[in-house]
Amino acid sequence: MKKINRLHLVVILVFSLLIRFVQISRYPIHLSMDEAAITYNAYSIAKTGKDEWNQKFPLAFKSAGDYKPPVAVYLTAPVVYVFGLNEFSSRFVSALLGGLTPFILYLLLIEIKINPKPSFFTSLWLAVLPWHIHFSRASFEAITALFFFVTGLYFWLKWLKHRHWSQLFFFVIAFSLSVWSYHAERLYVPLVTFYLFLSRRKSIIANLKKTNSKHLILIALVFLIFTLPFLKLTFFTPAITNRAASTSILRESSLANSLHQNYHSLTEKIFDNNLFLILQHWFNKYLSYFDFRFLFWKGLQFTPPQHPDLGILLPLDIIIIAIGLFHLINHGRKNHLYLFTALFFLGPLPASLTMNYQHPLRALTWLPAFFIPIAYSFEYLTKIKWQKIILASLFIFYITSLVFFVNIYTRLFPFFFSEYWQYGYKQASEYACQHQNEYAKIIISDTFGSDGPLNTGLPYLYVLLACNYPPEIFQQTRNTGKIQYRRADWAHDQYEKDMLIVATPWDILDEHINQKQIIKTINYKNGKTAFLLIKTNEN
Repeated sequence: MKKINRLHLVVILVFSLLIRFVQISRYPIHLSMDEAAITYNAYSIAKTGKDEWNQKFPLAFKSAGDYKPPVAVYLTAPVVYVFGLNEFSSRFVSALLGGLTPFILYLLLIEIKINPKPSFFTSLWLAVLPWHIHFSRASFEAITALFFFVTGLYFWLKWLKHRHWSQLFFFVIAFSLSVWSYHAERLYVPLVTFYLFLSRRKSIIANLKKTNSKHLILIALVFLIFTLPFLKLTFFTPAITNRAASTSILRESSLANSLHQNYHSLTEKIFDNNLFLILQHWFNKYLSYFDFRFLFWKGLQFTPPQHPDLGILLPLDIIIIAIGLFHLINHGRKNHLYLFTALFFLGPLPASLTMNYQHPLRALTWLPAFFIPIAYSFEYLTKIKWQKIILASLFIFYITSLVFFVNIYTRLFPFFFSEYWQYGYKQASEYACQHQNEYAKIIISDTFGSDGPLNTGLPYLYVLLACNYPPEIFQQTRNTGKIQYRRADWAHDQYEKDMLIVATPWDILDEHINQKQIIKTINYKNGKTAFLLIKTNEN
């Protein structure tokens, strides 16, 4: 093992955490529905030991019917308990684990005999990568799962070399937590684990034979503790199957419309059957993740078409990865090449099996594949004649790219897409909570959108957060008192006495409302109206 440079570790840790924590409450621009759900369920667990559905310490959080994995909620619970219901508490765990991932990556690269300097630059590359920064700054379970995956891979590599039972023990825990953290890892981690065991089976058998039987029993017990509840969720509850069905590729209308209801000929039944069409559709989606536009120019979707954007990787990474692959193939160790190949082709697989086209969040399982060629590229670049000039130029490029990302992230992204982060629900909920004693009833629309009521939201979650609503009451009643959630029906609602209506412009498009009754307007960051707060007559 190469000697660890402690200064490298300090720089990586401080720099990575700073990028992810600075102004974390402001950017992203608003708590998403998933963040709000995780935060309130964490608060409910911290206060009562039950989720919002009154289930005691559940292994899957039903929430809005999407059955969220439990790890992020349980990790967030103590943070919310200490810091309260706010953006910082919601995003703390993701930012912390996201900031620690480059730190673990450095240790991992040192373990596979990459020199300290290229290990340092590879870790800094991850620390400033917009793909990783963005999802680390919000409560995204995929970041938690990625952290545990990289940590597990680190302990696996250590165990293969040093053969200490504790390293295998922590590998099992880390990989298990990764599976329990995010849906994509439920497919990805078992496949990678299968490859790891298959590729090094002789070394594994030799290591296991030298391990104390008591330690093996302990490791097996830990494995069962994580596995048996998961099998129960899969086969005896709707938690896993409902989520899989709701995000399955089979739900895509483009696929459903192409499937045959009846076959018109034997040829069609053999050569153009539904199974073939499904596989063809999936394979096209899988290949779409290798599109250079997704990889290097437009993958993060921070802006609409025809505007500057960023791919999941940076443009210069094309050259860096190419150099790394050349160096890996010609001068690297075969086991590293095989590991890269497995991670590279398995990475996009979970995302390709779900709805949505080129999904950068679900594709985070792909990120570890790029660590190896990037590290080998820096290994090569730190040994050539003009290394100082080249590395200085790369450093300037990555810092410039970071500045470019910050500009897009803090200006263009909120301007174009604030509504897709449910912007306005927090502001409306805060007003409703602060003034609820002034009204007999409050109605908040559960649809929103600047171009029409095209999206369905979960405003009750924002009310729960804004009102600091007692979880023990919500668990029993599933309501928030006088605050209710539906679209406005002005033809009838206008005759209600002392009612506050939080409506989108589309809810009341053809209605004649006295402008004096509009007591507050909430706009998206692009200036379009998100919600109107309307007060009915007092008599």
